[in-house]
Amino acid sequence: MKRILAAIIASAATLSTAAIDISVDAQKGIKKISPYLYGRNIDKVSDTKVESDADEEAFIAQMLDAGIHFLRANNGNNATRYNWRHKMTVHPDWFNNVYSHDWAITAQKVLDNMPGVDAMYAFQLTGYAASSTEYNFPDWNWKQEHGSYPSQTFDLAGGGEVSDDGETLIKAGDASLYNMEWPADSTVAIIPHWKDELQYDMSRFKYWSMDNEIEIWRGTHSDLDLPVTGDFLVERYIDVAKKARAAWGDIKLTGPVVANEWFWCSVSSYNKQDRPKGPDRDYCWLEYFIMKIAEEQKKSGVRLLDVFDIHWYPSEKDYESRVNWHRVLFDTTYNYPGANGIKMVNGGWDNDNQKEYIFKRINDWLEKYFGKDHGITLGITETDLNDSDPMVTALIYASFLGTMQDNGVEIFTPWTWGDGMYETVHLFSRYGHPNRVQSTSSNDSLVSAYSSISNKGDSLTVIFVNRAEKDAQEINLDLANFASDGKVKTLTLQNLQGETFVSHTSNALKENAVEANAQGGTTTATSYSINSFRMTLPAKSITAVLLTSNSPTVVDAIRPKATIRPAPQYGNTSRFDTKGRNVTHTRTSPGFYILR
Repeated sequence: MKRILAAIIASAATLSTAAIDISVDAQKGIKKISPYLYGRNIDKVSDTKVESDADEEAFIAQMLDAGIHFLRANNGNNATRYNWRHKMTVHPDWFNNVYSHDWAITAQKVLDNMPGVDAMYAFQLTGYAASSTEYNFPDWNWKQEHGSYPSQTFDLAGGGEVSDDGETLIKAGDASLYNMEWPADSTVAIIPHWKDELQYDMSRFKYWSMDNEIEIWRGTHSDLDLPVTGDFLVERYIDVAKKARAAWGDIKLTGPVVANEWFWCSVSSYNKQDRPKGPDRDYCWLEYFIMKIAEEQKKSGVRLLDVFDIHWYPSEKDYESRVNWHRVLFDTTYNYPGANGIKMVNGGWDNDNQKEYIFKRINDWLEKYFGKDHGITLGITETDLNDSDPMVTALIYASFLGTMQDNGVEIFTPWTWGDGMYETVHLFSRYGHPNRVQSTSSNDSLVSAYSSISNKGDSLTVIFVNRAEKDAQEINLDLANFASDGKVKTLTLQNLQGETFVSHTSNALKENAVEANAQGGTTTATSYSINSFRMTLPAKSITAVLLTSNSPTVVDAIRPKATIRPAPQYGNTSRFDTKGRNVTHTRTSPGFYILR
């Protein structure tokens, strides 16, 4: 008896004392969820071998089964001097050596082997591209002679010299030997080459990155010795953006692809003018960029930006900071322990500022300078969310996906991919629905709910993220404007160990490990519906509740229009809508149709 009592007390001790109330309203806050949130970088697909080997085929199969819909295919820093004519690029993180690469190979693999997946490549803005592989630093020979490689960021291609210990650059290489001039006309000429000569379906490649981390070129591409300032970068951006738009009116331009939190407000400039000078004050780099691009867009009438793209590499190691990283994007109340560059957001230095809400700031600047209804969306195309514990990685990633759905973010492609991430994206992508609906939590920092509904309004998925590190958490779920028929299934991720995702049918999801206990319902003359459930969520867990309805209500925001029909295949279809407007419908992946 004592053992039983002790077990009961121990079990009770693992439960949080107060239940958290979650409410979901199926007719409020409806937003289309971008399928491009379910993205990653293309690191495991070869751009030198036309045929896929067994490992690459397995990677593609796993990725497709997980529900990935978008690939960032330009390889980051290596994109900056990609020469599509010579099929080669400079590797700035490897002595500036030049190696063969052919983006057309990965593009063809996307078209042939990855249904439902679109990809993003990049333009080059420095004015230079790789020209020769003949002047590479002999890295392998050097290692054989010295036992290790020298510092990989030294500019050694082109005849550079380094000390025997590999720690001191004696002479930088001659960059003119392996680079050629590459003006805006040259970089955007890849568009007609792919479209007209290679006959690619360009609806799969609409998004083009405006280079990569341009504000830190002085460091990453130091061999070019570019006169980087805010104005220099804006000029390069505008030149390429205008020519890209002229080459293809429907292109989606993403920029400025800024490197990290410090550089959200600062440029690594050649003249130490790190915060660009405006007419009235020094400016945070991102605000200055938006202001100048908006000025030129209004003056020229040419649309210059479609997705505002940033990078972010948070570095905190403690659990509490990590599971709150998502709050840096939109939460105006959150004091971020890693706040640093944001202290320059007003041009000066405010050491007391710890509130980032970087995406909200960007949205505010976009509306201020471009005006309302500007149509520019948001994206993160590089970040590292990995933790040594796959379950923590899953919690962080789920929090980002849910927050981005709630706020209409368009693109998310983490740079690194850790254990737990396939499990998470699979749950969101394969069991979620195309339309976000409003969820509220009485303790959102501990348990968040992210909800989505089908186009017909007959299926609702609520995904709970319980960030409590040690305690199970009771929740009360109340539904509004969704008449649940009482058929409920739960899917839970918890205690992940290593890479557990194999396929859609072989993974770590535990069915009905969490019980959804009906608490109340509504009776009408013809039906009875359940609108309240009570559940106990395990500590450090992600649980999806799958609900259905026999009497769905299709709200106006997601009601199919009479003239809007699914496209029979990937690509664009055009027709006039009920108001006589010519509209284009783009099918980007199974189940997703975007009205442009």
